[in-house]
Amino acid sequence: MFGRAAQQQKQIDHLQAQVRGLEALVGELAGRAGVGEAELRQLRDRSGRQIPAECRRLVDEGRTIEAIKVYREHTGAGLKDAIDRYREREG
Repeated sequence: MFGRAAQQQKQIDHLQAQVRGLEALVGELAGRAGVGEAELRQLRDRSGRQIPAECRRLVDEGRTIEAIKVYREHTGAGLKDAIDRYREREG
């Protein structure tokens, strides 16, 4: 990898390391709070699946592109993830 690609990969690696650290911290805190694995999994699933109300409104109005843009802004999701999430809602 050269130049920009190498820099981007370095940033990705750094972010992945941060996520791993945060996941370990969440696990530790959940254990201290008496939250079991099943409950923790439910909380993670629920928090990752919430669609902002503004997105729902835009989709209901047929403004799909705007809804995907708002979803990405609120969640930091990539375009593919946002579109997949939109399709899940439609299904």
